[in-house]
Amino acid sequence: MKKFVIGLVIVMSVLIVGAVYLYSQSTQSYSRAKSDTIAFVAERTNLSEVDEFFWFNGEETYFTITGTNEDGEERIYIVQQQGGQILTLSAESTISKQEAIQQTRQARQPQKILNARIGMLDGTPVWEVSYRNDNDRLGYYVINLRNGEWIRTIDNI
Repeated sequence: MKKFVIGLVIVMSVLIVGAVYLYSQSTQSYSRAKSDTIAFVAERTNLSEVDEFFWFNGEETYFTITGTNEDGEERIYIVQQQGGQILTLSAESTISKQEAIQQTRQARQPQKILNARIGMLDGTPVWEVSYRNDNDRLGYYVINLRNGEWIRTIDNI
């Protein structure tokens, strides 16, 4: 019986260490992209404080930083992964995350909102709100970041 307990403890220890290793490896890409994007934007703009980071995968990958510049103005910095072009927008001239989520709730009546992220789609800055519908299927509601106009819906994935 003692050998069984020792064997069980060893197996459980290996499983726990393996799970921790897998988790750290899976979050490493996100953490590195975030820190690299913050450094990249800070070098090229007058970003002084970071609020949020978004990773958007559409036809191309974009990283977005929301934050405050040295003048205290809220800004949105959308960085194209390939080429590093930065689009800078005043947060005042865009709709907020809460407004994007509210529009999604009104239009789609989702069971649960999962996430909202900023990116670019066909040269247009967008909010992409992901959700679970009544069938517990994944959906995306995409709206224009500047004016809140609906762009497209992807549902029942």
